Amino acid sequence: MTALTIPGLTAPAPETAATTGPRQLGQEDFLLLLTTQLKAQDPLSTMDNSQFVAQLAQFATVSGVTEMSVGLNRLATTLEGDTRNAAPLWLGRVVAGPDGAEGLVAQVNLDAGGNHVLVLTDGRQLPMRDARFVA
Repeated sequence: MTALTIPGLTAPAPETAATTGPRQLGQEDFLLLLTTQLKAQDPLSTMDNSQFVAQLAQFATVSGVTEMSVGLNRLATTLEGDTRNAAPLWLGRVVAGPDGAEGLVAQVNLDAGGNHVLVLTDGRQLPMRDARFVA
């Protein structure tokens, strides 16, 4: 009688994705560890309530930080792609042009081509793409 070989049951299944370095633990991993810890605890010597609450607080903190990071990344992407949203950031700031001359931004306008132009308090105009923050 010959042995029947079924991939995945009689031999280890081949890995589908190559790992490239250490994997970071996420929320699902934390919940899995917490529930495993609760299932495996000695019923006569249960986990201290303060330890349990501390672990739940850590989970809530990690969850909040993760959500905030996602939101900030989304905001940064939006601001990079849409300079209209960034225009108010220039108002009241000291900027320098390519020639090194500095000035305070009084307003932000659009030129005929739809490009942002910084208008300085002394009347000079500077294309936003050529300006850099000084203060």
